[in-house]
Amino acid sequence: MLVQIRSFLTVVEEGSLHRAATRLRLSQPALSRQMQALEHELGGRLLERMATGVRPTAGGQALAKRMGALLASYDLAMSDTRRALRGETNQLRIAYMPAAAKQYLNGPLTEVRRSFPETVLKLVGLLPGKQIIALRAGEIDIGITNESGELLAGEFYTRELAEIHSYIALPEQHRLATRDGVRLSDLKDEFFVSLDSQQAPGLDRRLEAYCKRYGKFRPKFHGPAQGLAHGLELVANET
Repeated sequence: MLVQIRSFLTVVEEGSLHRAATRLRLSQPALSRQMQALEHELGGRLLERMATGVRPTAGGQALAKRMGALLASYDLAMSDTRRALRGETNQLRIAYMPAAAKQYLNGPLTEVRRSFPETVLKLVGLLPGKQIIALRAGEIDIGITNESGELLAGEFYTRELAEIHSYIALPEQHRLATRDGVRLSDLKDEFFVSLDSQQAPGLDRRLEAYCKRYGKFRPKFHGPAQGLAHGLELVANET
């Protein structure tokens, strides 16, 4: 049942069986069977279908709230035990997005080394999706990520470090490329490059929300790109 509950929490986070199945690397029928088995075990519906995906019922919301915290405690206990068995109790493992390393890591790391000289710092560059997986597996202690970290708020302690500007990448010859600023509404008829949900969970869904709220349109996606460099390549080649 533990596997089914983890899958259920992923479905709730993604709001879609298809996106959740992709993130979990399962087929959608296999994930649907997991959800049906969990509902049968608990004796009621946990999810209801909508035109845009699925959402939890009242019972599903209660389960997500309770089990998110319970699984976080379980994962922390398992992580602590693994570290103790490996003799790594004095190690602090930090995952970060490479673009954020200099701005958000240099100062704090200097302070940690000064205040706790015996602590062994292990730094690893990971994209947001990989950070979520690593946190849940107890493979890292801290993740510095983007808004994907919101998916972890029910399981881990999260804190907003900063708000950052958004930028739009356009082909050099694009009609809007020479402007100093571009409104979302200016991009109504354009295609947006989607990122692999394994690398940036929830990013496309957040972009949809921004476009609807600030541009009054639903974006069209092309992709998914297998990372930022691939995404910029797709933009540069107008594909």
